[in-house]
Amino acid sequence: MELFREDGCLTDEGLQALVEGRLDELGRLEAAEHLSYCTKCLDRYTALLTGDKLVAPPRDLSRPLGRAVWVHLMTSVYGRVAVASVAAVLALSIWRSGSLTLILDRNASALETYVPEQIAPPASATVPQSDYETPPRPGQKAGVVQKAQQAVSGFLNGFAAQGGADTD
Repeated sequence: MELFREDGCLTDEGLQALVEGRLDELGRLEAAEHLSYCTKCLDRYTALLTGDKLVAPPRDLSRPLGRAVWVHLMTSVYGRVAVASVAAVLALSIWRSGSLTLILDRNASALETYVPEQIAPPASATVPQSDYETPPRPGQKAGVVQKAQQAVSGFLNGFAAQGGADTD
């Protein structure tokens, strides 16, 4: 049985033998290698495996899709390049025309009118006093807390004494 035709593609008998598993090891390897790069034979082999004809696409979409991708690429890349180019030309024209020097000289003269007394001293020169009080340790009562506790306990004791006198 002849596996390949004169043009290098697989014969119909060779494809049928490959589908049915009648090829030896060397024949299967040669057919698999050929199917890896020959799309015509791969289509024929797939049609034999599926049992029906493969449907061709209704029209070739590579050109319109390629154009759309190309237009999108050009607008995104060239759009950014155009914006950067305009910004560079504008910056160079301002610099070369002397406008930049004029602007910087005007701002420099405005800065020279300030005197050192008008500038606030650095923050590290004046350190504010801390009003942090250390909290009492456990078992130690603070003065305010101790007074509040005495006032509440005195109030409750007085209330209890009044309530006890009324019940008698």
